[in-house]
Amino acid sequence: MSVALDSDFIDKKYFFLNSNLRAKFEFIGLFAWWVREALIYGHEEYRILAGCTYESNTSAFARLFHSVCFEGCNANLSNRLVKDASNRLINDAMQLIERCRAKDSKSRPTMEDVVQEMETWGLT
Repeated sequence: MSVALDSDFIDKKYFFLNSNLRAKFEFIGLFAWWVREALIYGHEEYRILAGCTYESNTSAFARLFHSVCFEGCNANLSNRLVKDASNRLINDAMQLIERCRAKDSKSRPTMEDVVQEMETWGLT
């Protein structure tokens, strides 16, 4: 079942580790089918619908990815992204973040595209 999170809540403060050290997050959002149904039946006046779309989730993921890797006390995590002396992987990450934040939401990559690109980085 597809889920679109409320993009305002895709933030590092809503992620945590459980007792098995697995990442978990607080779910605040709507099932994607509900958003589509609401839009079909003319309920687009609800502000929450704008934040619960795949496109807004892609942009919110980019914001989260940037904040975790490149901001504040986590800035040293970007060292994991350094693949060679030219910082190619950091540049790839920043370009991906920029594409995910594109003004035209239809030009943003899908989350599937984002995951496939990140898998090519071989960070594991």
